[in-house]
Order: sequence, then C-alpha cells, then structure tokens
Amino acid sequence: MSARNDVKKPSDHSLHARLKAVRVRFATQVDFLVARWLERCATNIEASQWLFETDQIPLVRSESA
Repeated sequence: MSARNDVKKPSDHSLHARLKAVRVRFATQVDFLVARWLERCATNIEASQWLFETDQIPLVRSESA
C-alpha cells in the first residue's frame, strides 16, 4: 500500500465544489474592490464639497441709484 493513495488531492474534489470555491473567491474580491472604490468616491465627494464651498455674502445694494 502506498502512502500517496491516502492523501486527498485537489483533483479528488468534485467539479461543482471547485467551481463554487472559485465563485466565492471571485465574489469576495469584487466586493473588496467595490468597497474600496466607493470609499474613494466618498472621499472625493467630501473633498470637492470642501473645495467648492463658498461663503454666501449678501450683496449690498447702493441706494444712490
């Protein structure tokens, strides 16, 4: 009896289980990248709001006209 027969190899898994594992890893990576992108978008929006924020100074009308 050979010891290598007792070791489970990745090829022993069913195709369905391997595809499911790949889908889960892919979904995890996509979730991570989308979360990072949304965080950058939120940071950019906050920065642009601060950058373009203007003080509302009321206009003074001259009454001599």
